[in-house]
Amino acid sequence: MISSPRSPEAIPLPLLTFLLGDLHFALLIEEVVEVAAMVEVRALPGANPGIIGLINRHGHTILLLDLRVVFGLSASSLTSETLFIVAQGGGAQVGLVIDAVQQVEVANALQLSDLPTSGKYIRGIINYNGRLIPIVDIQPLLADFLTAQNEVRN
Repeated sequence: MISSPRSPEAIPLPLLTFLLGDLHFALLIEEVVEVAAMVEVRALPGANPGIIGLINRHGHTILLLDLRVVFGLSASSLTSETLFIVAQGGGAQVGLVIDAVQQVEVANALQLSDLPTSGKYIRGIINYNGRLIPIVDIQPLLADFLTAQNEVRN
């Protein structure tokens, strides 16, 4: 189900909303490649706790992160039914383990707040349908965790 902006002067901001526990988050739809079920993971001993490991996705090796750990929650319990979002930014891809996908929403970009206290991996917070939803910023995630992955390999 796709929702639409409520006012004619709205600037459409398509988002994929998802849950971590009972917390709502979103990604810009332009950064989402796909939503997929868990695949075989190759662990990286000594890696940052937010890094689950590496996966093969359509012939490409990508890093799989546990967004629960990244945002200070307890680690995800991985099963064959665990979902992850493949997101991209700056030519790189990353898998983001989440608890549940909600839906694609089209919010009003004019309601996006850039709060200085919103966090390192949050691009801003959108007020949508009476709910404040942080929008995950892929670029700092990729910068921090791809660097951490390369340090583990060396």
